[in-house]
Amino acid sequence: MRTFRRAGAIMALALIVGCARAPERPAPPVETGGQRVAQADVELKVESVARDADTLAVTYAVHNRTAKAVLLLDGLWDVGFSGHLTLAPERAYVDLSGGKVVLSRMLLPVPEDLAVEAPEVPAVTRVEPGATVNRRAAVPLPLRTALPYPTGPEDTRELSAVREVSLRVGYLPDADAVTLGEGRDAQGTPIQTPRYGQAVTAQRVLDSGPLPVTGAK
Repeated sequence: MRTFRRAGAIMALALIVGCARAPERPAPPVETGGQRVAQADVELKVESVARDADTLAVTYAVHNRTAKAVLLLDGLWDVGFSGHLTLAPERAYVDLSGGKVVLSRMLLPVPEDLAVEAPEVPAVTRVEPGATVNRRAAVPLPLRTALPYPTGPEDTRELSAVREVSLRVGYLPDADAVTLGEGRDAQGTPIQTPRYGQAVTAQRVLDSGPLPVTGAK
């Protein structure tokens, strides 16, 4: 069994317009973990997928139509050379396996054959009933594999070889049922993080499906 240490510090802190709703009936697990099973009225709307000279950016909104507050698992981390952790508001994981480009802002489960000191758990954003949050995810070009755990060789892909990209956003459907730890990142920003076991079980995933990339050449 392989051992991976990077994630331990994190738990120590305590196109075209597209639209996707999580389905009302259970669906098969997605490759990155979680299920496409969620409240039918939590909606992901991708507003644009575009590139500039050195960045691929996705702007999107999540709207909570349910009667309960939900928690977006979108607080990914930047680990500096010193090992200090800061929230990276626009960071997304990048998975280039299987001939696909998948950007995700969610909790990715620890692979079964990997031992870690502690899993990498995103901080959460609370979205009240009826509220909408707007977000932007940006990743550098050329695209490179960027995942919390090493599952294979790192891949690199020029955007000229990419015609479609998908976005996945994880959330917890009942905010008040989740136990949250409180702390601050290296810059003093207040953060809240759920327990890994509870979050990985409760997480639901909104999937945009394939989206065309504007400006890909």
